[in-house]
Amino acid sequence: MEDFENIYGQDLAIKILKSAILKEHFSPAYLFSGPDGVGRKKTAKVFINAILDKNRDKESTKRKIESNNHPDLLWIEPSYIIQGKTISQKKAISENLNIKSPPQIRLNKIKEVIEFLGKKPLESERSIVIIEDIERINESASNALLKTLEDTNTGLFILITQRPEKLLSTIKSRCQIVPFIRLNDNQLNKIIHKSKVVQETDDIPNEKVRDLLDFSYGSPGRYLINLQYWLGISSSLRQKLELKATNQIESLKLAKEITDELNIEQQLWFIDFHQNRIWRKEKNSIIVKQLEELRKQLLNYVQPRLAWEVTLLDINLID
Repeated sequence: MEDFENIYGQDLAIKILKSAILKEHFSPAYLFSGPDGVGRKKTAKVFINAILDKNRDKESTKRKIESNNHPDLLWIEPSYIIQGKTISQKKAISENLNIKSPPQIRLNKIKEVIEFLGKKPLESERSIVIIEDIERINESASNALLKTLEDTNTGLFILITQRPEKLLSTIKSRCQIVPFIRLNDNQLNKIIHKSKVVQETDDIPNEKVRDLLDFSYGSPGRYLINLQYWLGISSSLRQKLELKATNQIESLKLAKEITDELNIEQQLWFIDFHQNRIWRKEKNSIIVKQLEELRKQLLNYVQPRLAWEVTLLDINLID
């Protein structure tokens, strides 16, 4: 189990999974719950490698898992519908698609899971389904998943989430919870400094770098994501994103700039980031609540520009 040694700060999660591997006694479903970027997916890959490695050809099994090419593994993630076609969350991010609605896990994906589990495993004793960002599942898919969890025989589920409170309690009750925690500052800095990713922070003020670190909640992966989000915003827009305008016309112009330049995921990220900053520095609960209402409107497919206009006008009335 040497691969677990490369996962930092998750002693309880690793203890639970190592025990299952040693005893060869696995729960039908696990809920990997905790902050994004602290090793949940990396840990899942080590865990399923131990389960699927029936022939003890560890390197071959690992390669198949890394390339998502193992016949007994199905990895599901939220997706978008664009012109009738399903686009994965990762592909949309990599191609920088400007999508106005958030990704979801839809019923067709759970039907795919059911079909997958209906076939016998080819190379191992059980089939494994991993569902990433399970909190993004819609209602019909959630109900179908619950039925599938109740009826699973040789299948094993790993559900990955950072917001377990969004899941049906009946789904959570059928899972063994594997908790992941934020890392302390020493662990965070150690991993960040070991990262091969070049951090282009020259044009970001030190105070903003500190804001990005604070918003990472002890997650090295989350810090790199935060950095990428911030660098993905043009320098001209970054300067205006304190959300403080001097008049109504400026507020309306800023709403247009935000929605013209940022896709829905970038907008949701910035709302989270600004909420964290406002609360940490100003303890301004009114603005935090207004931004939370804005988030709900965007998630409910309210026209983004209109939602931003109303919010920015309200915020600047307070200021």
